[in-house]
Amino acid sequence: MKDSSKILLAMGLGTIAGGIAGYYLNSDEGRHQRKVAAKAAKKRKAEASAKIEEVTEQAKTVINDLSAKAKDYIAQVSNKAEETMEEAQSSFQKGMEKAKSKAKQVEKAVANGSLSAN
Repeated sequence: MKDSSKILLAMGLGTIAGGIAGYYLNSDEGRHQRKVAAKAAKKRKAEASAKIEEVTEQAKTVINDLSAKAKDYIAQVSNKAEETMEEAQSSFQKGMEKAKSKAKQVEKAVANGSLSAN
């Protein structure tokens, strides 16, 4: 069979199938089936929309929870860093005071002659 004959045969069968489908869908039973299918499609659309809304809300909840946990963690780390900085400053101040005290003691000892400058 030639390719052109195959094409014509396929077109003819497609036309016949389309005519039968059109006739059926335009009959009373076809109109009823179209209404049933439309109702089912609307129902599925509503179910899908509800499910999407539910999943979206769950995702928002998870994101908000993670965000809150991250903020808490950052606050804890920030507070710990601040405490560490304050402790370091305090230790530095104590060291400075000790060094000044020792320097004064050495200065007095040199002034009294009990410690030579060599």
